Amino acid sequence: NLLASLSKYNISYVTKNAAPRNVYFRLLQKEKYKLGYVKTLFKSSGSFYNARPNTFDCLLIDEAHRLNEKSGLFYKGENQIKELINAAYVSVFFIDEDQIVTAKDIGSIREIKKWAKILNSKIIDGEDYKLKSQFRCRGSEGYIAFLDHILGIRETANYDGFEYQYDFRVFDCPNKLREALREKNKINNKSRMLAGYCYDWITKNNPREDIYDIELENGFMAKWNFSNTDTWAIDEDTFEQVGCIHTSQGLEFDYVGVIIGNDLRYRNGRVITDRTKRAKTDQSLRGIKGNEALADRIIRNTYKTLMSRGLKGCFVYCEDKALSEYLKSKFANIN
Repeated sequence: NLLASLSKYNISYVTKNAAPRNVYFRLLQKEKYKLGYVKTLFKSSGSFYNARPNTFDCLLIDEAHRLNEKSGLFYKGENQIKELINAAYVSVFFIDEDQIVTAKDIGSIREIKKWAKILNSKIIDGEDYKLKSQFRCRGSEGYIAFLDHILGIRETANYDGFEYQYDFRVFDCPNKLREALREKNKINNKSRMLAGYCYDWITKNNPREDIYDIELENGFMAKWNFSNTDTWAIDEDTFEQVGCIHTSQGLEFDYVGVIIGNDLRYRNGRVITDRTKRAKTDQSLRGIKGNEALADRIIRNTYKTLMSRGLKGCFVYCEDKALSEYLKSKFANIN
């Protein structure tokens, strides 16, 4: 298999986001691969600031759009893209600029090419290296185009339906969404609730059972994913917790239930964003300082990323009722 064949080389899988590394590490542990090898296989993008040139045969950098300039709490290094190219004979960047979700994300094709030229590294790119299909959303490019359109990311002409059957539903009640998703999760523990970052993480430092982070209509109450686990996405007892962009990006589930907060609304015939509705504890927009265009892009990208985590389906609840009706009307038009 691929993992066994790669073990002959000095290769590492790199992400900025810890969630996929932790989940894949746990899954490989269950498969009884050699623990020493598995530990060396996964690395943070912030661990290469002092790496010598060509230390690795190859680095596979997933979610490269999430790379930062500096690394760690003490902002070490110069630029993560530069450091990753420097550290390996071959650096492979998997990138989707529509998944840039914080003000610190610097990963772009332009930035990668800039540093490759500075370091005299050969650049290999082009149409042949674009991923033409995906596993998420039943491989439906039509669904991704649908998300681009309804979220106002770009205009598309996708009104003829999705290529494959995909279970997209808009719920008027968050409790009913959770109930429907819970039934899906009973099958194989591969369904999770996700939400935009509009709700303060009160329970992070307050473990009281009667305290909740997310409170919506009809008595819906939930907590963000607990900080005492780094594998929320696959744990057996975490369905009732709600994941955010940081604990779900880079991963996939069979079904997701996405809570769209008031940072995304529908007004005067268009979808708008409102950064003031984000939680006070949200760090993703920190440092923007008046760049409303970037804040707008980050909010839209966040919901596109959340709504494309499901392999088989996506259930949606919107706090803004006008947005809910808009989504229903758009979905009805293609069915």
